[in-house]
Amino acid sequence: MLEEIALSWFRGASAKVSLETQKKSIVVHGPNGSGKSSFVDGIEYLLSQGRLQHLAHTYSGRRQELGVINIGAAPDADRHVELRFKGVSIKGTIAPNGACIVSNREIIANWNSRRIILRQDEVSEFIKASAGDKYSVLLPLLGLSPLENVAVNLRALGRKVSEIASYTRLQDRLSQLERDWQAKFGSDDWEIVKEKLKAIYRAHMPNGSEPTSLKALVNELRPVLDKVVSGLQSEQAAHLAIRTAADQPLKNRLSEVQRLAGEALKLSEPLIETRLSILESTYIYAEQLNADGSVDCPACGQSVLASDLKAHVAREKLRLEAAIAIFGERNAALTLLADSIAIVQSCLGRPELEGWHSAVAAGHIKEHVSQVRALQIDALREGKLDASSTVFTKTIHCIADELEKAANHVPPSIEKLVADLGMLEAASHFPEILRLKSRIEQIGVLTNFITRMENETREEIKAQTKSVVKDISDDIQIMWAVLHPAEPIDGVHLYQPDGLDKALDIALRFYGREQLSPRLTLSEGHRNSLGLCVFLALAKRDGKDGPLVLDDVVSSFDREHRSYVTDLLSQEFSDRQIFIFTHDYDWFVELRTRLAAKLWRFKILLPWKEPAVGIRWATNAGGFDLARELLESDPASAAAKARAVMDTQLAAIAEVLGVLVPFIKGPKNDLRFAGDLLERLSKDCERKMRRKSGDEYTAWDVPTQKAKAAHGLLLPFANAGTHGRYVSKGEAERLIDACEAAIASLNCETCEHPVWNAAVNDHHLRCDCDAIRWKM
Repeated sequence: MLEEIALSWFRGASAKVSLETQKKSIVVHGPNGSGKSSFVDGIEYLLSQGRLQHLAHTYSGRRQELGVINIGAAPDADRHVELRFKGVSIKGTIAPNGACIVSNREIIANWNSRRIILRQDEVSEFIKASAGDKYSVLLPLLGLSPLENVAVNLRALGRKVSEIASYTRLQDRLSQLERDWQAKFGSDDWEIVKEKLKAIYRAHMPNGSEPTSLKALVNELRPVLDKVVSGLQSEQAAHLAIRTAADQPLKNRLSEVQRLAGEALKLSEPLIETRLSILESTYIYAEQLNADGSVDCPACGQSVLASDLKAHVAREKLRLEAAIAIFGERNAALTLLADSIAIVQSCLGRPELEGWHSAVAAGHIKEHVSQVRALQIDALREGKLDASSTVFTKTIHCIADELEKAANHVPPSIEKLVADLGMLEAASHFPEILRLKSRIEQIGVLTNFITRMENETREEIKAQTKSVVKDISDDIQIMWAVLHPAEPIDGVHLYQPDGLDKALDIALRFYGREQLSPRLTLSEGHRNSLGLCVFLALAKRDGKDGPLVLDDVVSSFDREHRSYVTDLLSQEFSDRQIFIFTHDYDWFVELRTRLAAKLWRFKILLPWKEPAVGIRWATNAGGFDLARELLESDPASAAAKARAVMDTQLAAIAEVLGVLVPFIKGPKNDLRFAGDLLERLSKDCERKMRRKSGDEYTAWDVPTQKAKAAHGLLLPFANAGTHGRYVSKGEAERLIDACEAAIASLNCETCEHPVWNAAVNDHHLRCDCDAIRWKM
């Protein structure tokens, strides 16, 4: 059990300030900004090895030193966070630059900060989150993050294998060669193709001896065809060049580039290509990084733990997966377009086309020809040229149309030669096609195995998620029933939406109608109540391993439901150490009145003044130190504060002691003045308060006298302070002391527990040691 949280120059603390538990659960009240959350931050800081999630932004510094260290700390100040247990402690020492060295962290190695700490904003943010974000939040809390990391790493491994093996490039090359083969040979099998090649060989080399291999045939036949081509008349040679250029599918490839560019534009975000490149390198870097270190993600700038960096990078890559695919397809299409334009440039640059260039009459066509010949092919491949521009599109379309028009004028005998050359060129790549297919098949075997392992891991996650979600949903329904008894909202449970493995949401039944999201009908308070149930159900799965820390989680709850939270904690977590931090004084008083003093401690923080002063405790938990803080500067406000404390405390005490007051109809009943309650309390004390004397219990008039004394000062001094009239410092101080004494008189001097500590058979209330009693 945690015995002490000690802070020194950490967050709101100056010199060492301690929250001592005395091996009990703790309720801490303090006004906003008093430093309550600094103790919560201290626990998270050690659990996260020197990091705070809510400070994970650029303004906190590389090691969060601008947010973690109190700005009033001297360079040589002792900056630390310490958690003390019986006979051992864990301590985080903080350097001036924010670096943290944690000793004995293995003591809390099994604690999960997301399961033991719940903050106010986390409740509402969880309910508002999408089903996918809920899954990301709950997965580590369900204990399934190791499996998720395996699945993410398998997917990354598959992509890495494909990248190293140039899988996409090989597939693109194979597709291009197969398209060329299909264009020349259609669906012919290899035997038919061999006969066609032999026919070409016999036509051009009638006296030759037919080679037995494709390689030999190509090597012998190609020089012969080249020689025939070189002997062609200039008109035939020109047509051959034009036909070769016209065969390039410029329009189709440009259209595909523009289509994919449009898709990429929809998915684009600033510097996406640079970020994708950085992410690839970051993953390798993360694998080599020390697991205890921390780093700013090079891709997005977010500061994350080194141990979380790989998962963070994997999530970023998954988020950009669609963009990666589209950009890859676009780049492949750009390569094909660039290859076609390069062939056209080569053809247009041949000397036999000089006559054709001179014959082109239209000036705009000549201009387009010049533009195509001047295109930078490497720049086009790298995406540096705008292939979607109107000028570029017009140029490519004009050239394609003009080449097709010129290619339709076929000189005698040239068409057959072009066809033969095309088939020979396509056939020459047949060995490469076989090699590519074999290589792609080998890579596919490995990537398919990795994909199958990933899918099996996902199925295991899905199966375990369903099992765990069922157990948690049962607890959620029980807790919801405690917080919202007799309300027509039930059937609360977690579920996985159909077809979405990586998603979780909360369903319920609202007035008999099934609702797939709490955001459809529930109020903000009910939604936050539901988020609290989910967190507490998850925390319950941890058993007794670690405390339960609730930081201002009931701010949106009304008085009735705050009361039910008290019931829920007592019912479900009676064997767990709990830390409750709240700025709600009414709830603090209710907790102090209802929770057993032998199991709980109650402490109050004074308002925070300045960095050098830091966090300060009130000397007692009655709340009157908050009034004493105002004595020097504003005695009237101090008196008014004392009255406010009495109004709140006496209302709770009167309720638990069963003090009867005259009936007042409507809201005025909740606005009773403390004087009314003191008057009734003093009379009841005369009849019901008893103190042990020997073996008997006799009337004890001290509480009666203290109540009367406080009542006598409330009217002249508290009313004056409340209504803005003058009150001296001495008067306010007398009032505060009298009120504090009246409340303290209801506590046992021996065990220091209140008289309502325990009930005995509807007969009487008593303190823990039974030295004082209250007759019922």
